[in-house]
Amino acid sequence: MLEITTRNFIFRKKNIWFSEYPFDIPNCSAVFFYACKNNVNREDFIKEETPTIIIDLRQEIEAIWKKMDQKSCRYMINKGKKLGIEVKKNSDIHDFIKLYLRFVKEKKFESSPEALDIMKKGYGTFFTAYLNGEMLCGMMTVEDEKFSRWLVGASKRLEVDKEKSIVVGSANRLMIWEAILDAKARGREIFDLGGYYGGDDKNDPRYSIASFKKSFGGEIVMYYKYKKYYSTIYRIGKYLSRYWKHPKVF
Repeated sequence: MLEITTRNFIFRKKNIWFSEYPFDIPNCSAVFFYACKNNVNREDFIKEETPTIIIDLRQEIEAIWKKMDQKSCRYMINKGKKLGIEVKKNSDIHDFIKLYLRFVKEKKFESSPEALDIMKKGYGTFFTAYLNGEMLCGMMTVEDEKFSRWLVGASKRLEVDKEKSIVVGSANRLMIWEAILDAKARGREIFDLGGYYGGDDKNDPRYSIASFKKSFGGEIVMYYKYKKYYSTIYRIGKYLSRYWKHPKVF
C-alpha cells in the first residue's frame, strides 16, 4: 500500500493506493483510495467501479510475451529494438512533464493534479523512450511492494507526421514492455495498465486506448475507488472547481 499526503492551504488530503479496502484516517480534510481491490459497502464512503487490465508478473516472461498480440504489440516492440530506440529509467523527468502537458492539451484532456503531484514529488517510476537523442514518449508508474500501475503516459504522436507516428508507436510499446520487465525484476506481482474502457463506441477516444491496452494480453478486472470528505468546506471547494472547469449546460 502506498500513502501520499498532499496539502493545499489549510487542507490536508490523503491518497491511498492499492489498499484492500477503505478505512478512516484522522486529521484529514479528505481521503481518496485508488485501485482498491475489494468491493466494500460503506455508506460513509463514495464508491466508484474502475475496471482495468492487469498482467500477472508471477508468470514466466515467455508466457507474458506470448499472450501479447503478435501484430499490434510484439511486432512493434521488435521493430522498436531494430530501430535503435533507447528506453531510460528515471531520466529527464522535467522534459517528460512538459511533454505530458502538451499531450493532454492536444488530446483535449485535463491534466491530473494528483499525477502531477506524484511526478514532482518523485513517488513514481519514470520511463522515457528516445531515438537519436529525441524523446518520443514517456510514462510514469506508481507502485508499492506488490503492484506497479501505469498512471500517466504521453507521446509525440500528435506532433509528428504519419510516418514518424509509427516510430512513436513502436517506441511507446517498447517502453511499456521495458516497464513490465523492470517491475518483474524488482519483485512486483502485478502490472496494472491503468484503467480500461469497456464500451463499444468507436468514436469515443477511450476505445482506441482500450484496444491498445488489450494488445498487451492482460486480464480485465474490477477495482474500486473510494472517497470520503471530512471537511465540508473542502468538499464544496472541490465541487466548485470541477463546475468551473466543466460548466453545465441547461
